[in-house]
Amino acid sequence: MKKVILLVLILNFQFSILNSLRAQGFEWVKTYTGPEIRSSDDATNRIIGSCVDSSGNIYILGEFSPQAFFGDERLLPFDIITTPIEKAIVIAKLSPSGDLLWHKAIYNGKESCYAHALRMVGDSSIMAMVRFYLPYNSSASNYRNLYYLDTLLTGNDDYLMPTDSVSGTNYTAFITFDFDGNATERHLVSVGYLDSNGNALTNWTIFGTYYPDKLFVRPFSTESFNIDSEGNIYVIRSVHADYVIGPYDASTNDYRMWRVDDGTIGAMKIVIDGIHYLTYHIPHPTAQWNQQILKFSPHFDSLIDAVYMFDSTLSYQRGATMYVTDFNIDTQNNLYMAMYGQYVPNRLAIANSNSLSLGDSTTVPSWVIKYNQDLFATGVVQLSHDGTGNPQLAIGRTHIDNKTNSLFVSGRTWWSQSSVFDNILYNSDTLEIPNKSGYWLRLNDDLSLSSVGIVSPNSSDGRVWGISPLATNNNRVFAQSNFDTRVAFADTIIPLPNLGEQNRAVVIWDNDGHEIGLIMLGQHSPLNGATQTHVIDSILYLTGYVYEDAAFDTIMTHNYGSSQAYIAKYVDPTFAQPYVHPSDRQEQMIEWQQDLVFTLADSPVTLTATATSGLPVSYTSSDSTIAYVEGDRLHLV
Repeated sequence: MKKVILLVLILNFQFSILNSLRAQGFEWVKTYTGPEIRSSDDATNRIIGSCVDSSGNIYILGEFSPQAFFGDERLLPFDIITTPIEKAIVIAKLSPSGDLLWHKAIYNGKESCYAHALRMVGDSSIMAMVRFYLPYNSSASNYRNLYYLDTLLTGNDDYLMPTDSVSGTNYTAFITFDFDGNATERHLVSVGYLDSNGNALTNWTIFGTYYPDKLFVRPFSTESFNIDSEGNIYVIRSVHADYVIGPYDASTNDYRMWRVDDGTIGAMKIVIDGIHYLTYHIPHPTAQWNQQILKFSPHFDSLIDAVYMFDSTLSYQRGATMYVTDFNIDTQNNLYMAMYGQYVPNRLAIANSNSLSLGDSTTVPSWVIKYNQDLFATGVVQLSHDGTGNPQLAIGRTHIDNKTNSLFVSGRTWWSQSSVFDNILYNSDTLEIPNKSGYWLRLNDDLSLSSVGIVSPNSSDGRVWGISPLATNNNRVFAQSNFDTRVAFADTIIPLPNLGEQNRAVVIWDNDGHEIGLIMLGQHSPLNGATQTHVIDSILYLTGYVYEDAAFDTIMTHNYGSSQAYIAKYVDPTFAQPYVHPSDRQEQMIEWQQDLVFTLADSPVTLTATATSGLPVSYTSSDSTIAYVEGDRLHLV
């Protein structure tokens, strides 16, 4: 008797559709809970930076209240706290299953500590950039004890560095940890100045004791740092003229930090660990507000190079006129500085470049400068507008997609004068991005525009509050976004429930800006923010902070009525496969150049079907009691 089997051919081709509201795939959500930080600024338990290793372990750097908890475990060692503090630094590691593997804390008395950035160092270490006071005792501040990682330093003989050559207690520290939490290297870095005669600038007396025999130093005032593939360390430093000009001006009540004996700044003297001195001769007077890039060798043994980002003096007299909002390095060690500015003069020249400058727009709100490894500026992308009023076109963050060698920059638009206006890219491409939207731009190596992704409100009372740092993989772009009411992509309104204000979702596009879908994260209060997004194969790691517990479909634990920093793991197996937009799919033919009549004597049979698309073909049998398939081999039973 003949038996018929059905051989089913399966093409290894992902069929992707627009998922309006994805099924929940959160494997876990972990939160840091506790009372508010008692500080007037940034009063939030929050994660500042995070990174993920190849095994899926996640590392975080954050600022937290001393009463903060991770689950049932205290983050800070309460048994040695003797005085109230405002906030502390925490570095921690979580396993892929969300377990807290280790954590380290830094805090000192009533003084605040600051966390700046966290970076991977190769494939075996992490480096944290933080700022804190050393444990000095003085007549004015005898409370400066320091809890440094696992040790309490009291300020008598418990110093982290020699103190007889410099004056100052506030330092920027670069601490390297191996993946087991051991601190393998630490460098304390600060900055002082020399006048044109080589004399050390000293602290003006209204700020404390006058030290004529010591170099007075201050920590970096900085946004971030990064590490290239050769281990060189780049630090972005804010420069303000008030820190290098003296004395006190009674007519304007302008307090100056430094005493300059001959009236001229000659050099910057960087102090490393209290024993190494790296000198940088300033090529021109420091601008009122400027940014500086410092390039150090891998262990801070030398200052390889330094450059001010702008040549001109900025004349605005009050707050800072520009900020570096993000700093990234690609695989060719090109540097990308995303910046936001205000009160910037027209034709502001970019230093160390072939006549690059910011454009003639009256308002120049945001831009990206590209540098090579020698700190030479090779290109600039500038966003401006063609309207009036006070628009915000802030570029928030950058992201490097190493697979496609693309640069992504993300930001938001906000303008009270109009519902729609044109954003003018530096290379003259005109983009129409709706008002109150989040957007990203994908740029080629020459900074030309490749594609745009947009998420916008679909009603006049709606608003997208921006999108977080991006993550990309397998032709997908992921970003956390906060929005009111409903949102829309470029041409499709996502059918959401009747939502109120302050929703958060992960928005997903392909690399060309086509919509793929949303992952809803719930509703939150206005005071919340996303920190970072990471993607590894089928896994998304999300970090941020919220003020309410109506998030992640109640997976998030209840808090104490204050801010919660969260880490969430979302799993979707389709993320591990390349996404193909329907418009990119082509018809194909299955060709099978062999006789498909087999007998038991033929077993096993090598199957030879091919697809005109070039995609691989796999096989399965409808009845394994008659025949079964192993790879491309058919076995008749």
